[in-house]
Amino acid sequence: MSTPIEIIADQNDRCGEGPIWSAEQQRLYWNDMNASLVFQFDRRTGETKTISTGLMAAGMAFNNDGSLLFAGFSGIHLWRGQDDFKTILTHHEGEELFFNDVLADAGGRLYAGTIYWGADGSMTKPGKLYRIDPDLSIHVMDEGFGMANGLGIGLDGSTLYFADSTARIIYSYQVDPATGNLSNSRNFVRVPNDEGMPDGVTVDAEGFIWNAQWYGGQVVRYDPDGKVERRIQLPAAQLASLIFGGPELNELYITSAGEDWQSPFMPPGYDPSRALLGGALYCIKTDFQGRLDFQTHFA
Repeated sequence: MSTPIEIIADQNDRCGEGPIWSAEQQRLYWNDMNASLVFQFDRRTGETKTISTGLMAAGMAFNNDGSLLFAGFSGIHLWRGQDDFKTILTHHEGEELFFNDVLADAGGRLYAGTIYWGADGSMTKPGKLYRIDPDLSIHVMDEGFGMANGLGIGLDGSTLYFADSTARIIYSYQVDPATGNLSNSRNFVRVPNDEGMPDGVTVDAEGFIWNAQWYGGQVVRYDPDGKVERRIQLPAAQLASLIFGGPELNELYITSAGEDWQSPFMPPGYDPSRALLGGALYCIKTDFQGRLDFQTHFA
């Protein structure tokens, strides 16, 4: 039996990314990172609108002062409205920080990965995984990544999941909840070459890990041991990220990208000219419940 898939918004996002869910507002926020746009979907009214233009966001989070945290190729910003934002971080040790996915933890810290790719579609240098504390001190947790992507936190906060798309690996780290330090990196999942690349990550209320596959046209649910529990096929090939939302947190929202990104990382037999690439925001009602993300504590 196929899973009903609803299109919530279809404005042909060039690269739909960074979905976050507000239970209080019953709203979903996401961005088109390649167009420097941020959107809001109000589940109560069904209305979708653009809330920010011109400020690039790739990853997003809620901050505890009511602002939204935008992380992208110009650093990290606390956003309150169009042209009303404060830039809090742009460089570390002289290096420009080009952020992709981000995730807050229970202590208000932020985990954030960087990516460095040129206009020709090739990597200019490896990225890093950072931890940024509420006092804005920044710490390198790990490095040497091709395309830092999805982040998720396990049920008890002791495990961090982190996807490197081009390496086709979802890593897991042991987390020290008191400090946010990471240790004991291991390969949680190595995605086969004949599947899509692992992109966005979220963790459900049972501790299972959900992953959106770019090029793969599917969402994969892994058990805590890294074994595939199920696959859900979607019509779009370039799936970017995902988050649970809705009144019961059982609605899975999935972003996608309509801008063709052809690369050496396409799986064998993948033909972008014959695929529906993406660009829509999808929703699937599931039998599972997600968890609310934590907020950052930045001033």
